[in-house]
This record gives sequence, C-alpha cells and structure tokens, in this order.
Amino acid sequence: MGLVSTPTAQAAGTTGRATALPRLGDRGESVRALQLALIGAGLSVRGGADGIFGQGTATALKSFQTSKGLVASGEIDASSAFLLGLGPAPTFPKRGDRGASVTTTQNALIGAGLTMRGGADGIFGSATTAAIAAFQTARGLSATGTIDITTAIALGIAPASATSVPTTSPVTTAPSTTVPAPATTVPAPATSVPAPATTVPALVITVGERGEAVVRLQRALIAAGVTVRGGADGVFGPATTNAIITYQRAVSIAATGQVDTLTAQFLGLVAAPALPVFGDRGPSVSDVQNRMIAAGITVKGGADGVFGVATRVSLRAFQTARKIPVTGIVDLRTALHLGVIPGLVTDQPAGTSPANTSPAGTSPSGTSPGTSTPPSTAPVTTVSIAVFPVLGPCWFSDTWMSPRAGGRRHEGVDIIARTGQPLYAVVDGTITRQFFDRPGSLGGNALRLTASDGTYFHYAHLSAFADGIGLDSRVVAGQVIGYVGNTGSSSAPHLHFEYHPGGGAAVNPFPIVKAVDGCRSTTPPTTVAPTTTVANGESTAPTTSAP
Repeated sequence: MGLVSTPTAQAAGTTGRATALPRLGDRGESVRALQLALIGAGLSVRGGADGIFGQGTATALKSFQTSKGLVASGEIDASSAFLLGLGPAPTFPKRGDRGASVTTTQNALIGAGLTMRGGADGIFGSATTAAIAAFQTARGLSATGTIDITTAIALGIAPASATSVPTTSPVTTAPSTTVPAPATTVPAPATSVPAPATTVPALVITVGERGEAVVRLQRALIAAGVTVRGGADGVFGPATTNAIITYQRAVSIAATGQVDTLTAQFLGLVAAPALPVFGDRGPSVSDVQNRMIAAGITVKGGADGVFGVATRVSLRAFQTARKIPVTGIVDLRTALHLGVIPGLVTDQPAGTSPANTSPAGTSPSGTSPGTSTPPSTAPVTTVSIAVFPVLGPCWFSDTWMSPRAGGRRHEGVDIIARTGQPLYAVVDGTITRQFFDRPGSLGGNALRLTASDGTYFHYAHLSAFADGIGLDSRVVAGQVIGYVGNTGSSSAPHLHFEYHPGGGAAVNPFPIVKAVDGCRSTTPPTTVAPTTTVANGESTAPTTSAP
C-alpha cells in the first residue's frame, strides 16, 4: 500500500524506525495509505486521508499503538506497520535458532513467571516451545509454541513494545559471601516443585489507584487482546474494571473485576506458582496424575510420579474433556481445573461441578473415579434467540467440535451466505467487544453481543459493521449489526456464530439456531424498534438493507 519496511527484518527487541516509512511532516501516497489503514482499524483521523502527516495522524497512530500494547510514539515502527497491514512481520526467533535473540525471549518468559528448563541458554528447543505455549495459554492466546507478533508484544520483545526485557540472564539471588554448607548436606532434588508462594498479596491492585502499577495492568490486558477504553492511562476506573471482567471471563475464572492473585498470575503481573513440567519426578507429578485419574482420565502406568509421554497424553485428554487449550502441559488453567491451585472455574461442562481443591483420591469434577464426563453439547440453561442471525438465503449444519487447523476445535456454527447479506442481533443487548481484521487474525472483523444476563453471542468474519455499531452500542433483536464476509481465517463467505450462556464457555449453538431457522426467508425481521441509542448518545434509525 505504498509503505515498505527496511530490507532486513528487525531482530526481536529492536525498536529502530525504517527509513522508508513516513514521519511527521511527510506528504504523499505513503501517508495516505497510513491514514486509510488507521481509519480501517476504527481510528478517527482528523482531516481524513489527506496525505499529510500532521498532528491528527500522529494522534490517531498513538491511539492505535496504545491499543496494541506498543509505545505510543506517533511514529511508524515495524510492529505498527505490520499490524496496520503496511509492512512485513518483524523477524522473531524460531525453534532451532540459537543466540542473543533466543536468550532475550527466554529472559522475557522467565520474567513473566514461566519455568524454563535449562534457563536462558540461548537455544530454542522443546523447553522454550513449552514455555511459550504456557505463556500464550495464560494470556488467552492461541497456544502454538511459536513467537508471533501478538506473543512478542505481550512478552515485550517486539519492536516498539511498551515493555522491555533484559538481554542477559537475570540475577535471582545475591552473590554468596558465606561458607558453603558441608558436602554431606543433601540438596533438594532438582525436579521437585516448590509450593505456591504465600507471600503474594490477595489483592494486587485496587480500584481508584493510579500510577505505573495500573499502567502495567492495563498493558497486560491490552497485550491479551482486551480493549481498555482510554488505553494504558494509569487510572484504575470503570473502564479498567470492565476490561478485567472481560479478561476473567475469557480465561474462565471468577469475573469479579478485581485483580486478585489468580488474575495477576494469568496476566503475568506476579509469578505463577511453580508447576510440574515434562521430565519432572516426585510428589507434585503424582498429585497431578491422581487428580486426572479421579477426574476419569486414564494415566498409563498410574500415579508413578514420572512426568513422561503417558502423563502428557493424559493431560491432553483432560484438557480436551474440559474444553481448554490442549497443550499437554500443566499450565495455570489446567492446574485450576485439576484443583492443583485454588480458584473458581466458570466454564465447567454442563452437569459437572467446578473444580475444587480436594485432595488426590477425590473427584474434582464430581464424577466417580474410572468414569468420564464428556463435554456437554446442551445449553446450561434453556435459552432461545428471538431472531435468526442472517438474512436468507443461506445454509448451515451442525459442525460443533469439528477439528480445525492447529489442533483447535470448532466452537460455533457456520452459516454460509453471500458477502454483504445483513446480520441481525439475535437478542436485545450491548456490543461488548469489537474486533478488526488484521494479518494473522482468526475471526477477522467480529462482534460480541451480550445480553442482560451475561450470555453473549460472537459474530465473526464480517465484511463490515453496520453504521453506528461499535463498542458499547445498545441494540435490539432484529437490528442490523453487520454484514456477512470472508475476513480472517476463512475460505468462503459465512458467519461464524458462537453461543456462551452466562458468559462462560461456548456451548453448541446449533439447537437454538435451528429452532428459528430463517435460511429460506429473504424478508427482514420486523422486531426492530424505530430508533436505538448507540455509544455516542446519538439516535439512529436501524436499517435492514445491505450496503
């Protein structure tokens, strides 16, 4: 689009500015391309796409950078250019690499509270891959074990990240000046896992606080993909509380809006408890194995205290049954579901109880040992939708939990329709999340419609949003909120539609969609109110026609 990056991709952690990118005061097509990209990302550029890089463009660019967890410099860097679709992706280390960039990545992972077998040795092997996957899972990202731009920003190693990491191994203890213990002292086994720290305060940051601690919290939320209205402004107000609730629901923990220890651990604000990893031996491994057995998962060899292939396979089975990211490692979410660490799990399959902290030998899932409770495909409560989400003609079938690329499972229903066909609010509610298409996006343009009871519906792959629809828009059933598209990871125009009762885990939406099947109808619904109020307080007349 007229912008190019430097000939050589920037290394992880660098923040240099590509000389071919426009800067304040420049004019021309490259500036216009930047302005159009900002507008396409939902930003308002004062003066529009006039091809002049003035303060209006710089302000819009700063807002974009803040929303992505980047330094709000108002200058184009490699990360900003890539996220705006104006340049190639920065180069990050990959499996098999060695050197300083790998060490930087490993130090960032260690700084985020992840266990790194072998430490920051500069070798990108299985230990680094596992630590990256655990970090991604904790942040609500796709657990690929590879460094993409979103992961790099969250770790603070992407160009212009709002956080930075040391380039040398961090010192964790002061140099010893005492005489070493006698040689007969038996050290603790290297594979033992210490108990979770009890010195972490129960409440890390509180509402009303201001300062750097709040900025770190807000940046962590932004890096996890949560919108914080106002950006990382250092003020813990209602916007930050709402963002925390959104994040807590995303990782399926108690949605309190408070930064308790568990939330802080998920966000990487405090060190997570040490959990057993592949290759470990001892009581902590036996505890995990016993808890899986109590949950009805077969562990080949039993609770032998050895974290090998059999335990990893069983962990994958447990994670699949609980509908959490399948990593084969004991990450925070898995530990929470197993009851290894305390906390409320809000996305249990229907008919089961939340995981608790009962000792090994009892069933955290409420099932008897030796039995297995598969994920339920029935709604937790009887819920119906008032309107079919797509204007016909269209087509759909039940593809719930069908395999997808990267080991994912399909957690919705795909309604196939032509690009531009209107999409309707299925219930009265509020738009609580809005996503914009960008390189690497799975859902592309997407919306989350939340009802008064917390139940939400996720619409993905939209070609465009309806006029006046944005974050905090209040809508009524039957109102046009967007249009069918093919954005994100999609091979054909369709609506990906998800159903989350009570704001918890996704439940198969096919039954409620089938109950109001409108694929043969080309008549718009008649339940739309004459006017509706959107976020800016203006009154608009909803439309039922495609653009």
